[in-house]
Amino acid sequence: MRHIKEYDGLRGLMALWVLVGHWAATIYIQFPWPANLGNAYAVDVFVILSGFAIATLVERKRETYGIYITRRVLRIFPVYWFYLAISIALAWVSVDMWTNAAGGEATSNRLQISIAALDNFWPNVISHVVALHGAVPRNMVPNGEYAFLGQAWSISLEWQFYLIAPLVIALGVRAASSFKAGLVLVLGLFVLSYISPRFPYSFIGRYSAFFAIGIATYFLVNVGIPFLTQRRIVIAPIAMLIVTALILLQLPSVLPVSIWIVATASVLVPSQFGLSAIAGLLRWKPVQALGQMSYSVYLSHMAVLVLAMLVLEKAGITSTYLHAALLLIITLAGTLIISIASYNFIEVPFQRLGRNLATRPQAAE
Repeated sequence: MRHIKEYDGLRGLMALWVLVGHWAATIYIQFPWPANLGNAYAVDVFVILSGFAIATLVERKRETYGIYITRRVLRIFPVYWFYLAISIALAWVSVDMWTNAAGGEATSNRLQISIAALDNFWPNVISHVVALHGAVPRNMVPNGEYAFLGQAWSISLEWQFYLIAPLVIALGVRAASSFKAGLVLVLGLFVLSYISPRFPYSFIGRYSAFFAIGIATYFLVNVGIPFLTQRRIVIAPIAMLIVTALILLQLPSVLPVSIWIVATASVLVPSQFGLSAIAGLLRWKPVQALGQMSYSVYLSHMAVLVLAMLVLEKAGITSTYLHAALLLIITLAGTLIISIASYNFIEVPFQRLGRNLATRPQAAE
């Protein structure tokens, strides 16, 4: 199947949702809806996207584990370390800034996290450098998953998934024909669900279902859909029935799962139910550009927001609405500028290096 540009666009929109949600939780205006605009749901969609992307990589590339994990390291760590270093440098400034902030729904919580990050400085630095801060039990390092680079809790989550994904996907494939493989997979899921409450929010066990949805989508698109279409079964009504069932069940995951289903349906059957408009939005050039650098946008925006808050504080901006508007403008503009730079000068070169490592053995043959 072709590279799915719609998923790139979806990734960009989710990164924007996270940014705007963090802005909304910072300003001095109270909304009648969740302070962060429910941007945790955007991360749920990111997790599903990762499940799909890694299943695609594992099944199509058939790389050795060493090549696979090296490429993953080159993909996520260089730019992550760059923004982690910036965020650590801003850690002391952040404490003062959140202490002096005139309001904001998330201010008190962010202040507590900033203080805890400095109280456990070296444990937080070490666990963040290896991106395993989301797997450290809470009683060992309080608020450790949110230290320094708060949104990087999901980076730890994804890194945990990358480490075990080839095994999980292989077990999933074998489970279709092997009782033992299926039993191991089921027991593993039960163990994860049992121990998850003892670990931070970013522990992989809490998100195994979302990763599984992404993995299952890969096999559905590449195996299930061809099977169903041969039998003239229309996919879009099935997707709509699933969304309806989720709504009726009132599952907490209804929104991210629904977003995923609609985006996938816009790829498979864009001519039905007006899905062509959604496909067009996701393939729109500005959205595609945002999708390309979504990782940098996701990592950079809080540091930019903190600096923007400092600028507005020094400028003596006290008007609630003017402060909110300027904070959004500066954060958006600053994030886009620095993200374009880090994407082109950090992400792209290391991605290219990863591709070269993957193709070198084949060229030698």
